[in-house]
Formats: sequence, C-alpha cells, structure tokens
Amino acid sequence: MNPFKIIKYGKHFTNKRFMSFASHIGKNLTFLRQAVVLFLCFRDPETPKYVKAVIAGALGYLIIPMDMMPDAVAGLGWLDDLAVLGVAFKVANRYIKAIHHEKAKSWVPFGKDSL
Repeated sequence: MNPFKIIKYGKHFTNKRFMSFASHIGKNLTFLRQAVVLFLCFRDPETPKYVKAVIAGALGYLIIPMDMMPDAVAGLGWLDDLAVLGVAFKVANRYIKAIHHEKAKSWVPFGKDSL
C-alpha cells in the first residue's frame, strides 16, 4: 500500500477519537500496542510532518468503522488495518524512540512492540 494513499484517512484521526477507539477495543486487538507506539510518535514534536501525516492516515484508517474489509468480518476484518499500520511503521521507523515503546507498554500491557 502506498503511504500517500494512507494520508487521506488522516481527516478521520484526532487524539480524542483514537483514545476512545483504544479504550473501546481494548484487549480485542493484539496490535493495539503498535498503534499506541505510532500515536506516541505522532505526538512527538521531533517527528517530521510528512511522517505525522502518514501516521495520522494510518490511525485514521484504523478508527473508521468502514474500510476496505469491514472489521466485523471474523479474522479477516483486521488484516487491512494491520497492513496499513505496517506501512506506517515502515515510514516512521527512524523516528520511533525507545520511550514510545516504554510508554506504549505501560498503557497497553499485552501484545507486541512491533509488527
């Protein structure tokens, strides 16, 4: 997936909507910690704007209920979201710091740190 196509979903992303999504979904998503790592990287003032745009697009895609494959489809519904997060991780990899992983681990004690 092209990172520039992901950016268009940034209009659906806000800090408040992401935190609401994260608290609502909770332990149902094994990759929630990775999403939180991206969220913390997004909030870091040292992260470049183009990386923030890709992260906002990926997180926006994650929180909207209607996407390429509806999330209600058992097992398969989250695969497209996981792919979009993977692209965002690849773009943001240089700017993700150890502190982002540590904070994400304290917020979401389950799951893995990276995709």
